[in-house]
Amino acid sequence: MLTGPHLRVRIQKKELTPSFVKVEKHRDRALSLIEIFQQAQAFNWTRKRIDEEVGGLIGDAVDHKLTKGLSKLLADQSDFGGEPPIPPMELRRRLFSSHDGPITRASARAAYSQLGEELNLAPDVLRDILYADRKEEQRLLSCPVVDPDALLNRYNVALVQACLLRCESLEVHLDSPGSMRLRSLFRHIQFHGLMSRCEETDGGYLLTLDGPTSLLKLSTRYGMGLANWFPALLLTECDWRLEATIRWGKRGLRKQMFLRSEMGLKSHYRDRGVYVSRIEEWFEERFLALDSGWSLEREAPPISLGGQAVVVPTYRLEKDGRVAYFDIVGFWRRKWLEK
Repeated sequence: MLTGPHLRVRIQKKELTPSFVKVEKHRDRALSLIEIFQQAQAFNWTRKRIDEEVGGLIGDAVDHKLTKGLSKLLADQSDFGGEPPIPPMELRRRLFSSHDGPITRASARAAYSQLGEELNLAPDVLRDILYADRKEEQRLLSCPVVDPDALLNRYNVALVQACLLRCESLEVHLDSPGSMRLRSLFRHIQFHGLMSRCEETDGGYLLTLDGPTSLLKLSTRYGMGLANWFPALLLTECDWRLEATIRWGKRGLRKQMFLRSEMGLKSHYRDRGVYVSRIEEWFEERFLALDSGWSLEREAPPISLGGQAVVVPTYRLEKDGRVAYFDIVGFWRRKWLEK
């Protein structure tokens, strides 16, 4: 996820637009970053060394936010760390307590050699372990195999996700979505525990979601849920339009962000259905254990509540011709639930 220092947007009066990149224009820069991470994995570089290499790639370029943002996305998908043969804190305690008097280069080498003999480790290994518990000293264990185009497309989506962390509310107009795709979209909403409302419109649906800045608490976790939901919207095959109210800057000024399906944003999610949340697993296990005779199905159809309101329940239950619908909500407020 991109953070404030990596976020690139354009502000024009009350409109906020993420500064999307063109894949063909920045393909070489993305490839250079991927090569740095591949080399870092081959030679077991630390985060600090990777940052130095990325800084060298930036040089005097003015697009440093783009390069740092792409590097962060690669780092977020990589595995750092490792398990040293001795905890770094224990190593520091033993090393620093083994020497009295002034510390010189000669005394330091002697201390490393003595402790290395006790632990059966080479002095160079001890130096690598000494501060291995600090983030900048973590070493790259593995990095994802990505191509430049995929990284740049992921960056464009990440710009939107970073803006949604500051979202107050958003509306999505869906033009004639298929029932299966609409149900899949709602499954993603339910998985992330988002508060939503759906209304029928001429030839489609209007989907309204509350943003994290509309909550009084737990807004960070809710914001991450909303940001992680957005790539699921990009899987929809119908035309869509999104309008989001973003609270921007220290003063929290309201800005409008407009997105459309024609912009060509590409989801990095694989369309393999929707993950099941832990609370749904908990409910299903206990419901089936009751052996009540009711069947439990996930494929609940969209249901009109009269007027324009529409809900897509989590479950459809049936027994002896009787049908009931059951919905699990995540975050909620009393007024929202009553509405």
